[in-house]
Amino acid sequence: MILLRYKNELFKFFIYIFALLVAIFILSNILIKDDIPSSTNVEKTIIQSDEDGTNVYVEYPRFKNDEINSIITDYLYSYIKEFKSNEKKDKVLDITYQLFYIDNFVNITFHIENTLNNIKNKNILIDLNNSKLAYITQIYDEEYLKTEINDLVYYKYSSEIYEKIQNSTINNFTYILSESKIEVYFNDIEFDNIDYIPYIEILIDSSASSLQNTSLSDKYIAFTYDDGPSQYTKDLLKTLELNNSSATFFMLGNRMKKYEDTVLEIYNSNSEVGSHSYAHKDLTKLSKLELDEDLKKTNDIFNSITNDNLKYLRPPYNYSNQNVLDSGYLIVTWNIDPKDWLLRDSIKIYNNVITHVCDGCIVIMHDIYEPTIEATKMLLPKLDEMGYKVVSVSELMKIKNYTATVNKTITSIK
Repeated sequence: MILLRYKNELFKFFIYIFALLVAIFILSNILIKDDIPSSTNVEKTIIQSDEDGTNVYVEYPRFKNDEINSIITDYLYSYIKEFKSNEKKDKVLDITYQLFYIDNFVNITFHIENTLNNIKNKNILIDLNNSKLAYITQIYDEEYLKTEINDLVYYKYSSEIYEKIQNSTINNFTYILSESKIEVYFNDIEFDNIDYIPYIEILIDSSASSLQNTSLSDKYIAFTYDDGPSQYTKDLLKTLELNNSSATFFMLGNRMKKYEDTVLEIYNSNSEVGSHSYAHKDLTKLSKLELDEDLKKTNDIFNSITNDNLKYLRPPYNYSNQNVLDSGYLIVTWNIDPKDWLLRDSIKIYNNVITHVCDGCIVIMHDIYEPTIEATKMLLPKLDEMGYKVVSVSELMKIKNYTATVNKTITSIK
């Protein structure tokens, strides 16, 4: 009797342990399903083939969720099929990926290297709760995104690019997400006459900088702007900054007084200010005393705004004599003149710069003409595509280890 009771108790104990283990198993599976973002639940999978002159290597994430995996593989196999269908021989496609989790979403960014086009990034956004394809407007307010994108594109790119992006569907763009910014690539739009993919960065963290290290480029060119500041100068400065570029603004003293806030904004940016005299007179026709007074008057205005002094001088009309050379300023001229002041045509200005572009060159333009601002928006992304970084005169000197000397005119810095 005692033995039977002992067996019954032991049997109950085993039943209890078994039930407990089953409960733990079920609970752990539920937790795993709800905790999809954990990196332990994602495996890297590889698609690889080398046949018929097409080399394909694709890495992609495999989740513990068949519906999510189906979204990813359907997208990739469609992309690979289209790539292989191109008749070009010796094609290469290489894809890697990154994951970024935000709330209940995962953004899968595919980094693409291929020999058919210049598309470098694509993304899929997935709602982990519903295991469905999602859209960026499910994370960020649509009006906020539209405003940010349109504003940044307006300042960074030409009017043609701006109009096409403005009229496109916001959810069709490619988004790369991170803690500090949203990178937006406009892969889905057909642009005329450009061979690069326009993109912008929306900064989420104000401490994040959109400026890149200049050492990443192999070639450098200085942009300079004369006769300002003007009503267009602030917009031009924003265009430069959004394109990770800087410039030197040779300003007239009498215009500095009118646009003090613009002078200060440039001074506090990566760009810089130089002197273009007080009122654009031919400095060679002034006496030594008149010349000194003109330049001092200009510098005093700049000093009253910034508490600093000007060190560069660009003589109006590029007219110089010994008095100008002995003025104590570094004299900066140019070796590329697209004649924007004469042409007033953004495409012609653009072509004149691109035709003569060279490492260490100095370009003269004028920030008082609207077509010049448009031409700059066209030039900056194209020069970046060509491997050039657009910089100020001071930055070019620093990069080229150039030691400037007064009494000597600087036309380029090789």
